[in-house]
Amino acid sequence: MVAESRDSIVMLNLVSPPTSLLSPADAIGIYEARRLCLSNQAERRNSSAARLPRDATQDDPPNPAHSPSSVDRHSRNAHEGFGVPHLTRTPWELERYKRHSVWKRTTKEYVYPPQTFKKLPREVYDCVVEHLEQLHLGQDQSCSSCYLKDLYHLSLTSRAWDRAATLQMYRKVFVANDDHPKSPKLKITGASRLKLLRRTLRERKVLARMVRELHVPDFQTIYHNATIEREEIINLVASLVMACPNLERLVGFHVPYTHSFDRLSHALSTRPQLKEKLWYLADNDMEADEDEDDDPTRRYYHAACDSAETFLNLNSNHPGLTTLVLHQEPAQNGSKLTFRAIIGTLRQFPTLRHLSLSGLSSVSFSNITLNALPPYLQSLRLENLPGINDKGLQRFASSRAATLLESLTLINLGITQIATISGFLCSRLALLKRFTLTQHRVPTLPSGADVPAFEGPMLTYIHWELRSQAGPPPTLHSPFSTVTQPTFPFLNDEPISCLATSLLASSIEDGNFPSLCTIRAPHDPQGVLQGLCKPLATALIPSDASIFTALPRLAKQSPPIIRASVYSRSDLASTISLKEFLSTTAPGRTDSAMSSPTFAAPMSFDNGGLYKRPVETPLTTTLSPTRSRLAAQSRILAARKQPLMEFKVTDPTGDLRVDKAISAYLGDVKSHISYVLRPDKSRMVAGGSGWDDEDEDEMANQWITGVGDVVGDSEGGKGRGYGGCRHLVGEASGRRAVEVEELF
Repeated sequence: MVAESRDSIVMLNLVSPPTSLLSPADAIGIYEARRLCLSNQAERRNSSAARLPRDATQDDPPNPAHSPSSVDRHSRNAHEGFGVPHLTRTPWELERYKRHSVWKRTTKEYVYPPQTFKKLPREVYDCVVEHLEQLHLGQDQSCSSCYLKDLYHLSLTSRAWDRAATLQMYRKVFVANDDHPKSPKLKITGASRLKLLRRTLRERKVLARMVRELHVPDFQTIYHNATIEREEIINLVASLVMACPNLERLVGFHVPYTHSFDRLSHALSTRPQLKEKLWYLADNDMEADEDEDDDPTRRYYHAACDSAETFLNLNSNHPGLTTLVLHQEPAQNGSKLTFRAIIGTLRQFPTLRHLSLSGLSSVSFSNITLNALPPYLQSLRLENLPGINDKGLQRFASSRAATLLESLTLINLGITQIATISGFLCSRLALLKRFTLTQHRVPTLPSGADVPAFEGPMLTYIHWELRSQAGPPPTLHSPFSTVTQPTFPFLNDEPISCLATSLLASSIEDGNFPSLCTIRAPHDPQGVLQGLCKPLATALIPSDASIFTALPRLAKQSPPIIRASVYSRSDLASTISLKEFLSTTAPGRTDSAMSSPTFAAPMSFDNGGLYKRPVETPLTTTLSPTRSRLAAQSRILAARKQPLMEFKVTDPTGDLRVDKAISAYLGDVKSHISYVLRPDKSRMVAGGSGWDDEDEDEMANQWITGVGDVVGDSEGGKGRGYGGCRHLVGEASGRRAVEVEELF
């Protein structure tokens, strides 16, 4: 038995691998086997020790069967000093299975297969691309270069995105005037990209047929600043128009039409898909040639020499035209458009829906022309037309053409009768949604006539501007000031409201305009319209801070106007600056009329310690939007000085312990009408103040978008520079082009 055990030990030593070749798993297995063997030996040793005396156990020779083998010696040497290994959970493993654990393992995101995107409908791609356009170009300071760059990168993603992005890039083409560094130097600065686009469209007819809109607002600025290169600029844009057979709109580039041949007018007349056209009629600055006056053939009639026939021919190839603007310069000496030219032109457009007529002389446009307008118009704008009067407007209001109107704009028509306005604000015009009236004269009611009532079942927007109702420059006081205010019946220095404005206010109060949501009244005496709208916490906007921070500026054409009102220094102790007004809020609701802080104008004192109103600036002497907002704010502050509710608490002895009043507010909390005093988006100049230093004419409308904004009469900024995106912007400092549709 001893020999057999020794042979087995020798065989085990031969079969077992070397020590250096043991793997970790084998070492752990050997260690576990050795641990079990040692535990069994210890139990047997303890039992034998209990039966034998101690000397016998020490004198016995060692048993070969229980001698440690080489494996035991290897395990003891390899794991000596280490405990039994066991697993320890990490903190995130302990928290993983709890309900609201932050260490909870997130599920693996599902990756859609490529076939999913291939099966998406085309409308999904178009919707994403259109949203990208709104993100880039839906702001005033927009950059078309960034928009085109993103579209180009999107087209490199896949074939599906390439089809959607390419179609969008060439459907609305934006041409910038910044030259590439490697482009050749041309005579006209900024025309290299336009020529490259023209070459691409001429070589690739498929892309040329995609073009629907051309946006070239930068070339309008180049045209205004040019002197002798104007004709070349017109020819360059005309060549680009000729390369687009399906062109519908030319945005941002409008040049005067002088009743003589020019390539741009001819190019636009050959586009059968054109949907929008603006005619900017002006005088020809070129002097007549003496040789042409002596030509004997001029004694006879030639259709090619007739301006009316030429105008009709230029408009004879647009069956799908929907928007038309006819504007004539006021300084034009002789009118070359007749009744036949205007009406004949309008009847050539069976799909015409939006029409704007402005500046036409009484010879070109009269009451007869007004009542001959097509009966399918949806938007009509009449501006500065001396040939029409109240009689013609009343006749047009009762015609079938007026019943289909959805938007009506009447600017400087000199309406003298309230019955003319009531003819448009009646139940017959059930589709009318927007109504704009602006003029200097106040309409009146003849003696003995019935008082009409205004009504608009679908009317949602009203712009009501009567410039003769403008009051004196407003004065803002703190509600805690002790300056005396006018008493009943005059709560402020504004004039009394006219009859037309009072009738409009009473009609709104009686519920004759159930759908009315917005009203804009630049001149609202005594706040009769403001009191019917939702209360305002403040009527000012952040850009009005320039009134209180800038130094007083003297008017250029009129002497300075100094108010005679004098206030003491103590009356101004409770006033705060406009900066505090815009940045500080009182405790309570921010939209509450009682929690809005108040302010006053900057303080200046004379030698006697008395405060005098500073010299009036053009910003407040002209009828600007800022002045209207100041007037509305003064009415808000005056209303807060009146108590709305008083709290008086007395003790049992009758002594007054609490005597507190809550300030009133101006408006109706139950009303759903918003009182707006912001001009149109295109008229927000000078940081949003709605006022320009170069425009001091009181007759110029500073609230409504005009044709001058579309054609870019204003010279814009000075010089060129880089925008926030590091792209070169032109004279307009990156401002977007005003589109024709904004006139309506």
